[in-house]
Amino acid sequence: MKTKGLERFLQTLFLLHLTTMPDNEYIALFGSVTRVMKAEKVLKREGIHFMLMPSPRAIPSPCGLAIKVGEAEIPEAERILEEKKLKITHLYLKKEEGYEQVY
Repeated sequence: MKTKGLERFLQTLFLLHLTTMPDNEYIALFGSVTRVMKAEKVLKREGIHFMLMPSPRAIPSPCGLAIKVGEAEIPEAERILEEKKLKITHLYLKKEEGYEQVY
């Protein structure tokens, strides 16, 4: 299936773009794997650019998964997730020296 190969290529390209995002990166935690997976589904459906990732070791996380979102996308992502009753429990800003907790 050529469309699956193209889809994987585009996903990889998108992930490469996210890992080199020029703006500040935020790490969003949700408290459980189930909530992270629901948030992933909602953000994907709404066209928000993000990356599902293991929680950084420097951040205490109950489930081990997080969502990385760029600074330009975080206000819209928060709004959409709150509408869907998937509020971010902890939000961190990535800094050169580590992570700063926003809330």
